[in-house]
Amino acid sequence: MAERLGICVSTRDKFHHVIGIAKAAHAQNKKVEIFFTGEGVHCTQADNFAQILQVAKVAICEVSYIANEYKGIELTGLGDKDFMTQARHAEMVDECDSYIIF
Repeated sequence: MAERLGICVSTRDKFHHVIGIAKAAHAQNKKVEIFFTGEGVHCTQADNFAQILQVAKVAICEVSYIANEYKGIELTGLGDKDFMTQARHAEMVDECDSYIIF
């Protein structure tokens, strides 16, 4: 079974690092899971957001997405099932071998 790397993105100013780390881990055959929460949901609107979908399983905190006034804005490549609660975030922390927070 592949090693799993979890990444929590709660800030908006380090997204380029998130992309780099996710791509590097994916290149090493690691499964990458990313949870966007708080200010991190602003990264979903970045021009290069689609890059992350190519190398990671992405989940977005629905409450944060709505609180940051993105309700109703669809994200290409993601569906309703990809908007989750902090409970899923807690499960991800438990399931991953390594975990990084931005």
